[in-house]
Amino acid sequence: GWTLKKCGAAAAVTEAPALENLRNVAIIAHVDHGKTTLVDQLMKQSGMGIQVTERMLDSKDLEMERGITILSKATRVAWNGYVFNIVDTPGHADFGGEVERVLSMVDGVVLLVDMVEGPKAQTKFVLQKALQHQDMKPLVVINKVDRPQVRESGEVENEIFDVFAAMASSDDQLDYPTLYASGKVGFCAKSLEEARSENRPTNMMALFETIRDHVPPPKPAAVDAAVLAADEKCKGFSMLVSQLDRLPALGPTVTGKVFSGHIQKGDKLFAKSLEGDIVETGKVKDITVVQGVTREPIKRATAGDIVSISVQGFTPRWTQTLTSHQKVPSVTCNPIDPPVISVRASVNDSPLAGKDGKYITVLSIGERLDKEALTNPAIEVVQSPQRDYFEIRGRGEMQIGILVEEMRREGYEMSLSPPQVVRKKAEDGTMMEPWEDIIIEVGNDHSSVVIARMSARGAEVKDVASLPGDRQSIKFECATSSFLGMRNWLRDATGGTAAVVAEFKEMRPVGDPPPRERNGVLVSNTTGTSTPVDLSKAARLGKLFIGEGVEVYPGMIFGECNDMSDIDTNISRKHDGYRSAGGFAPPQEMKLEMALAYILDDEKVEVTPKRIVMRKVILDAALRKNAAKAAAKGGSGHMEAAWLRPQIVAHSVQKSFASDRAAGLLTLPSDPTRAKVLRTRWKGMR
Repeated sequence: GWTLKKCGAAAAVTEAPALENLRNVAIIAHVDHGKTTLVDQLMKQSGMGIQVTERMLDSKDLEMERGITILSKATRVAWNGYVFNIVDTPGHADFGGEVERVLSMVDGVVLLVDMVEGPKAQTKFVLQKALQHQDMKPLVVINKVDRPQVRESGEVENEIFDVFAAMASSDDQLDYPTLYASGKVGFCAKSLEEARSENRPTNMMALFETIRDHVPPPKPAAVDAAVLAADEKCKGFSMLVSQLDRLPALGPTVTGKVFSGHIQKGDKLFAKSLEGDIVETGKVKDITVVQGVTREPIKRATAGDIVSISVQGFTPRWTQTLTSHQKVPSVTCNPIDPPVISVRASVNDSPLAGKDGKYITVLSIGERLDKEALTNPAIEVVQSPQRDYFEIRGRGEMQIGILVEEMRREGYEMSLSPPQVVRKKAEDGTMMEPWEDIIIEVGNDHSSVVIARMSARGAEVKDVASLPGDRQSIKFECATSSFLGMRNWLRDATGGTAAVVAEFKEMRPVGDPPPRERNGVLVSNTTGTSTPVDLSKAARLGKLFIGEGVEVYPGMIFGECNDMSDIDTNISRKHDGYRSAGGFAPPQEMKLEMALAYILDDEKVEVTPKRIVMRKVILDAALRKNAAKAAAKGGSGHMEAAWLRPQIVAHSVQKSFASDRAAGLLTLPSDPTRAKVLRTRWKGMR
């Protein structure tokens, strides 16, 4: 997190900057195109005396690890008498909720594009959101010009222009400057020839100057004369809740652009809903800005500036407007796209529960999820009527995966259900499900396979366009339920070369479920530790997900079968050392998002700080088989209940098992040992 620092440092800006010397810009780029590195260079070269570490803006461990930006961060860079508020935006569509909020704060966007890769699907998604604002001033920086791979002159520039031509909401947006830079080396030039020449620039001056000249200073919103008369002190202060955090020592803190008026520490605050109703009252606890990576207090916030206001007396909510007077109107804002998929989180009830985690109760899981929902507008949390699970709703598998991964690292244990789409009932009673616009960029040699697979899942092809480098961009309309798990398949089928971006389109009547495409699974039937001898035998039945020395228990999934049936087998026998293990392929590690997309309705994912494993909802193999039989007789209700209350299902299964036995439907196997085991079970069930 940020460190709080008192005023007095040479670089501290305690006074609000003059409006004409202020520039608010967002940086937009695809994952790993060098956005955060470029911002590091701007901070380093601004003359503020900041000690810069690599990728300073990516402050979360997961962001560092995955090389992506999840949370938008605003930082202040002072240069030659100007103040640049630079906002870093996520480069992944699942975090589009972050992007939408940020764009309401800025007047210009810096589109950063890799010299070799060109504009990617994710970049286009975020850029489209930016260009929907008619007054937004874009500028293009082609990054990594020092890379050895060279494309034809003008090729990347033409690709970028095509993107702008398709998305610009005004002709002015097509008149954008193009710069050439290397964020890693730390230089920026106004032409490719200059960037590749021997006497190329040694600094980012060209970018500083272009932002200053091309991006206009912010325009404060006009304030009605009646409001000015009623609110003489603050001149009709208003600010949209664009970003919300809970900061140590400061409490609930709103970061955003001041739309009108000004405010100081201690002033009274009102929170207004989108409809204009006053919902809360409180006061300003503190006003701060992030300079480089230190949080500095400032004396007052003025119109046009991007600041953080810590609130005392209430906790603000998304889309609310903070105002200084009851008569100040709410700031209008675009609604955030609704969540499209949900996952149920409940207590970890596996035999190994409680061994790894610090927080293992439903209450502690719920508290953490509520805290996340407060600061993340694209996540919704709904508690079940029985209070035995929480439904986490989000934009995509990656977004939910990132949240659960964070919780896992903080010491939480839980069980997760397979992802489901968020359905809604229309006014006429029809059940509706979300549909998405999906763009898949893929090599020409894989495009026909991708189209065939998507068509089999009920997707409609809307557009196919050729891209440089023997690639195609294919646009589909597809039900969200049909696309679940497709990202894993695309990664495997294309060797990781496919790029996917999905955006919510509309709600449509619920259609047929997609066909099952996954094979059966290999399931452990004993408690113990996996041995290489048993794993080498099991590897003949399919592919493995775990290696040797892993704790296993009955019902735990350890691999995928070669056919559609599930196989229960022992992989933890004690061997005398005379038998050697045969060779087998290394196990496929199932990361969290992969595991969530992989499991079926009768399975769940066990998540602890040390383990991510898949398991059956009903652990006992015999009970599981009979639950499947009962489900086949009585519809899918049994498996729904199996996820909610396994013990009730197990009881009903035992009853059906016993009734089948009484009716003579079950016969004893010829093997005397198995027959004896079954006799004992049947006696216990009577």
